[in-house]
Amino acid sequence: MLDKEKVGRAILEQRKIKGLTQKQLAELLNVSYQAVSRWEQGISLPSVDMIYDIARNLETTVDFLLNGLSEERRVISYLDTGLDIRQLYITKHRLDGLITKDDSLIHTHYTEPVFFKPAISGMEEPVCVFANHVPGSKERFAVENGYDREICMDLVASAANNLIRFGVKPAVFQANMVCGNNDGGQILTMGEAFKEACEDCGISFAGMEISGQAVNYHIGEYQLKGMAMGYVDRKNIITGEQITEGDLIVGLHTDGISNVSYPFVKVMIDRRPDILYAKVDEQNLLIDEIMKPNNCYVNVISELMGQNLLHGIYKIRRDLFHWESSRTMPRGLGAGISLESIPIPPMFRYLYDLNMMDWECFLNSFSFGIGMMLIIPRAQYERAVEMIERHHKCCLMGKIEQNDEHPDEMVWMEGVFKW
Repeated sequence: MLDKEKVGRAILEQRKIKGLTQKQLAELLNVSYQAVSRWEQGISLPSVDMIYDIARNLETTVDFLLNGLSEERRVISYLDTGLDIRQLYITKHRLDGLITKDDSLIHTHYTEPVFFKPAISGMEEPVCVFANHVPGSKERFAVENGYDREICMDLVASAANNLIRFGVKPAVFQANMVCGNNDGGQILTMGEAFKEACEDCGISFAGMEISGQAVNYHIGEYQLKGMAMGYVDRKNIITGEQITEGDLIVGLHTDGISNVSYPFVKVMIDRRPDILYAKVDEQNLLIDEIMKPNNCYVNVISELMGQNLLHGIYKIRRDLFHWESSRTMPRGLGAGISLESIPIPPMFRYLYDLNMMDWECFLNSFSFGIGMMLIIPRAQYERAVEMIERHHKCCLMGKIEQNDEHPDEMVWMEGVFKW
């Protein structure tokens, strides 16, 4: 008599090796996924005709399925881990074709080191700067809802902006993915998104290493991280020391939402699932708006730096009043932000109108579509804005003032929003 449990375990093992879900196997066999589940649990056996169909679709033998897993089997291979190692290396080879071809990127391949020749000619004291980045809390939502390209482009923008805010020109970016079994299509799409985002801001793409872990990740699941490296002449590192009273504050628009702000939106969606596909205006759905990649500011800031039009750069971490910087601005100065000057994107008006957060909490949780603050010399304002608007929307948000009235604050708000 056939051992139902052994047959079930054999079907389960071979299905995982093929990288199929119960639902996918059921569709291939024209049965319900509950039937597949009952077989794998050893509750019931497939018919004789069905055994042949299962073997054919799982690319195994009837003998293997009927005899089940041998208790005497001792040799463990990659097949036992559920990883299709052959497909993995086919995908890695295809990803190598996406690597930027230029004289600076000397060598990069799979897990080997990246050999990069920096363009430091003429620098008095070149400084190399690098940092690792992860997508943050938006990644899980991207995995579950198919926003794979968007999360990759968002990761490149985050990494690049983190360097350029110190005056460091990003030079090379490499991605890393840990994932479950994959036919390669999804991974190649994501590799192409990384390359596109890098090319848009003049960064060499050093490829994408994949760590296949079918024992830890389901099909389609992944975790990403990226490493960005750049260089700068030490005297040109932007610290904020040049900021003077009267400098103007220009906010750069971003399409995306901060990774730090995203958890607040996730809680709203969990409590009100119906809002996910709601329109925030006449054309755009909330789900698409919250997953738009953040803007990358490398090109515009590089141009402004080349013309000596910047006194300071501040990245917005979460809200408009918590600026990220390695140093504060000169003692005695602060930034007065005029709320009425900020154009509010429809998504933020929609989220606030849900009435799920009080005003103070909302104000301290979102950036209202502003991704970075630039401190511009007043005399150069018109020239700087003309350059900025060739790349991004921007708005005059305030100015640098003596902070006698706000001695314990670097940033304070003035006025009210014009909704």
